[in-house]
Amino acid sequence: MKMFNSRKDVEYYNINVFDGEWNPVPYAVLSNPVRVKYLETKYVDVYIKNEDKSRAVYICSKSKLYAVDTTKPMLFSRICSKIK
Repeated sequence: MKMFNSRKDVEYYNINVFDGEWNPVPYAVLSNPVRVKYLETKYVDVYIKNEDKSRAVYICSKSKLYAVDTTKPMLFSRICSKIK
């Protein structure tokens, strides 16, 4: 998976894999969350078992914000791509 971070306020992203009905599919990555600095491109290897790879349809990254001031609302974004 190729990730590019265009957000100054975020450096960490969680990775998730889903089937066509948005049910989670088991997977593995070397680290989760993945650190991607501002304006950095990073390639992340996502491992899916052979028995589950036919179920996997979407791979998503979800921004992970760490609260500094808990009185402000937290906003995250999830970007999903269809697996080819």
